Amino acid sequence: MASSIGVPRHEMLSLIREVQSNQLFNRQLSSICQVNGLKSTGVKADLQRRIITREPSPPAIIQESSVDPSRFAQVKQSSRATSSAAPNVHFSLPMPYGNGGSGMVQGFGAPRNNILTTPALAFKSSPFYLEKTIIGEVRICEAMAQHRNTITVHMSVNNHPALQQCLADTSYRVLLFCAGEAIGTQDIAFPHQSEIRVNGSEVKANLRGLKNKPGSTRPVDITHALRLKPPNYLNTIDFTYALTTKKFYLIANLCQVYTVAELAKGISTRRRIPKDSVIAELNQKAQDPDVVATSSVLSLKCPLSYMRLDVPCRGMSCSHIQCFDATSYLQLQEQGPQWLCPICNKSTPYDQLAVDEYVQDILDNTPKALEGVTIEPNGRWLLKAEEPESNNFPSEEFFYDDDDDAIEISEINTIPARPADKLPTPNTPSRQNGGGMKRPAPTVIDLTLSSDDEDDAPIERPFKRQSTVANGYHGPSSLAFPSLGSPELPHL
Repeated sequence: MASSIGVPRHEMLSLIREVQSNQLFNRQLSSICQVNGLKSTGVKADLQRRIITREPSPPAIIQESSVDPSRFAQVKQSSRATSSAAPNVHFSLPMPYGNGGSGMVQGFGAPRNNILTTPALAFKSSPFYLEKTIIGEVRICEAMAQHRNTITVHMSVNNHPALQQCLADTSYRVLLFCAGEAIGTQDIAFPHQSEIRVNGSEVKANLRGLKNKPGSTRPVDITHALRLKPPNYLNTIDFTYALTTKKFYLIANLCQVYTVAELAKGISTRRRIPKDSVIAELNQKAQDPDVVATSSVLSLKCPLSYMRLDVPCRGMSCSHIQCFDATSYLQLQEQGPQWLCPICNKSTPYDQLAVDEYVQDILDNTPKALEGVTIEPNGRWLLKAEEPESNNFPSEEFFYDDDDDAIEISEINTIPARPADKLPTPNTPSRQNGGGMKRPAPTVIDLTLSSDDEDDAPIERPFKRQSTVANGYHGPSSLAFPSLGSPELPHL
């Protein structure tokens, strides 16, 4: 039964101010209204008014509960109990239900001191890791439009026994997650300018993901920087950020991670695209009267790695027969998850990947050096004809053409060998007056004559002149010198 003493007015007003503050999101207020049988749509002011005044029939809920000290004490006790566990405000409002009983308005969680305990922070699932245990609380990164701020988190094996699994199994890792919202399933998103330090050492990681690609950011693995022995060692994680106009929410999770090789093997052993269904689909397209069926070339190389396909897969919703390699695709998603088919750009998540048995059969029955095959409209495949290698060298006909003019190479003069006893020695000058020997006459090649001219007229020899050598050696009279030769020496 309600007491006539009531609750002090200042406590009641303080509780109302908490509801009317901007610390609660619209989604939180909407959830509170929905749980307690109130209309959950509308702007923030309408949601706050419904919670406080119980529309459409006043009196105010908080004011009504204030006349019953025992009921209001429950509110204060709940707030104090939550504050002792973590420095935040978590309260429940007693309100009457339609059956005359009393209930609690659940879901309030106004964060203080950068810690948020409710609601839980959820992220989109990924095949590369499975979230096992939350390590610590959700930390709130307040907006910092002009300054830097650092959020510090402490953890040890004694405080979080789940960390012992990292010592027993290397597939268990501690990953840092961050989101720009606290309600609903979130993409991983860190502040644009941020860094992570564990025990004073910076952890190198891509905190931005792919440019203009939301959802392409990965959680940060900090396991290698943690000291899990001795169990009482207190690890310090410092998250520093700046220049943000909105709040972010940071949390550490113990996850079990999976490698690309394990995921690729999983694709090979699960659902597959049957060979018969591929052939039936090709025949169906060939029978379409609006489509002219022609043969096509199927590449046996992955469009991502340009290597021969190893595990040919594609999405179940893809309409093309061209495949990509499962390992190459998973490696790309591990770096920046987008899960889009590299051929048709359709959404192709991990659970939609399947091995194409038709393409696998082609790979098993063709040489590894083959890069493609020809696919007939009926589904039959043929070895692609090899094209001759093109080069820029002329053919043999270019060199052996009977129609080309013959080129005659004629030796006009022949220089006889000089007797060995007449050859000059290095210590004896070849000319008594100190001059060097004359240059020998070059061989003359006449390129102006054709084969017909050679038969009709004899070769006209060039003009000869007598050579006089000062050392007493007279060369043959047939020795010819060019017109620009060295001048003759005077006779002694």
